[in-house]
Amino acid sequence: MIRLILLILAIAVLLALSPMLIGEVGYVLISFNQTTIEGSIIAFCATFLVIALGLYLTYKLIRYIWSLYSNTRHRFFARNEERKQAAIEQGVWSLVNSDYEQLELALTNNSVADQWQDLRYAMLAKAALQAHNANKAIELLDKISPENQLKAAKLWLASGDSSTVAGELKALAEAKKASALELKLYAEVLVQQQKWSALEQFMPRLLSKKALTDKQWQVLFTTYFSAQLELTDKYQALAKSLKAKADTAYLAAMAKTGRLSEIELTLLKMLKKPEDQHQLAQILKVSAPGDALKLQANLQDALKKQPDNQDLLLALACLANAHGEYELAARVFDKALTPSNQKEYLVQAQLSYSKSAQPQKALDLYL
Repeated sequence: MIRLILLILAIAVLLALSPMLIGEVGYVLISFNQTTIEGSIIAFCATFLVIALGLYLTYKLIRYIWSLYSNTRHRFFARNEERKQAAIEQGVWSLVNSDYEQLELALTNNSVADQWQDLRYAMLAKAALQAHNANKAIELLDKISPENQLKAAKLWLASGDSSTVAGELKALAEAKKASALELKLYAEVLVQQQKWSALEQFMPRLLSKKALTDKQWQVLFTTYFSAQLELTDKYQALAKSLKAKADTAYLAAMAKTGRLSEIELTLLKMLKKPEDQHQLAQILKVSAPGDALKLQANLQDALKKQPDNQDLLLALACLANAHGEYELAARVFDKALTPSNQKEYLVQAQLSYSKSAQPQKALDLYL
C-alpha cells in the first residue's frame, strides 16, 4: 500500500515539475456536464497530495482503532480461555491428590471448555460420591453426554444405580472382542443387581479372558457366597477351574456361618502347607462360633515347633475365640499382635480381651 502511494506521489511530483522544466505554467481543464474545474498543474498536484495524505492518515487511524479493538477482544477471550483451562487443570490435580473439597470448589465456581464439560461432571460426581451424596452424583452423571456415559461406568456402579450403563455393558461384554475392562465392569453390574444366575453363566468367560486378578476374583466370590443359602451346593456346582478361584471365599463364607466342622479337613490340609497358613488365618479371622477341635490341637502342636510363626499364632487366637476360649485367645493375641496386623485383627482381639475381663486392653486397641 505504501509503495503504491509513493508511486502516485512520484507521478504527481513529476507532473508538477514538468511544466517548469519546459518553461510552461500548464493548465488543467476538467469539464463534467455543467461543471467546469480549471487550474494549474501545480495547484492540482498540491490538491492531490493533500487528498492522498488525508486518505493515508485516515487509513492509518482506522487500522489503529481496529487493532485496538482486536487486541482487546483477543485478550478478553484469551483470559477467559485461560481461566477455563486453569479450572480443569486444578480439578485434575485435586483429583490426583484426593482433595475432593478443593476439586468441588475449583469446578463448581468455574466453567470449562466444551470438550472438558463431561469430564467436569464426572469429577464432580466422584467428589459427591466421596461425600456419600449418591443422589447428587447421579444428577451430575445424568448430564454427561450419551457417547461418554460408558467412560463413567465405574461411577455409576459406585452410585448404586447401574441401570443407565447396564444395557450397553452387556452388549459389549457379549461381543467376541470384548476387552477385559468391559467384562469386569459387566460382572460388577451383575453383582450389584444380584443377578446370580447370570453371573454363574458369565464366570467361565471371565476366566477364559483372564479379566480378573486373583484379588478381584476373591472380592467377587466373597460377595457371591455371602448372598447364597446353599453354600456347599453352589460351590460344588462350579467348574473345577473356577473352584480354584473360589476356594478361599467359600471357606471364609462357611467359617462366617459357624460351619467349621464341615470344612475342618480342608483347613487341616492348609495347616500342613506353609504357603497356605496365612490364608488359614484369614479364613478363621471371620469365623463365627463353631467347632474345629482337631484343628486347634494341630495348631498348638505346630506352634510347639514354630512358636514365633505369626500366621499360626493368629489362626489359633481366632479359632480359640470361635470355641469360646477367650482367655487363651487373649494370651495368644498378646504375643501375636503387631502394628502391622493390629488393624486387620482388631475385631477378634477386642473380642478376646473384652470377654476375658481385660477391657483396658480392648480399649487400648482403639487408640
